[in-house]
Amino acid sequence: MKADTYHHGNLKNELIEKGLEYIDRYGVESLSMRKLAEAVGVSSAAPYAHFKNKEAFLDAVQEYVTDKFYDALKDAADNCKDKIKVILEIGKRYVMFFHDNPLYYHFLFTRSNVKLNEYPPFIFFESVVTDVMNNYVGKNLDKETLRLKTIALWAMVHGLAQIISIEGVVDTDNLEKEIEKILVSNGA
Repeated sequence: MKADTYHHGNLKNELIEKGLEYIDRYGVESLSMRKLAEAVGVSSAAPYAHFKNKEAFLDAVQEYVTDKFYDALKDAADNCKDKIKVILEIGKRYVMFFHDNPLYYHFLFTRSNVKLNEYPPFIFFESVVTDVMNNYVGKNLDKETLRLKTIALWAMVHGLAQIISIEGVVDTDNLEKEIEKILVSNGA
């Protein structure tokens, strides 16, 4: 590598993004820090300035994607003025986030270490569902019913995200409107 080719503004994030592409194409087993460095065009030592080893890299990727996903859901909630429709808006953002970032979906949900009850985006989603149900819809549901409702809503948007981002079943010019129609017709 020539010294004058190094021009990365945020090497850590670029390593993560290129790593996701590499994992999607070749699998996590074939990823090495050396191959990652090559993909980004930096020295083989450069990734170690950010990640101790491959496992630390994979943990950082999961954290990076989770943070972006959480921020997208939070942004949807923060920008929704209608507190009753906030669940719908979060659901649409969930699906669109993974439509726009299918590598993120594949990485997060094919790695077996996402524990839903401890997963920040799910915890946030659950808090919004609880708030809407108790304060705006007026149902005052018991904890178990709220938990089941949250799981059903999450499963709906999760499945829709997979269908749209991975399998490409829904093909439309106005994807966000189509997602809204699907979610509304199923109770979101």
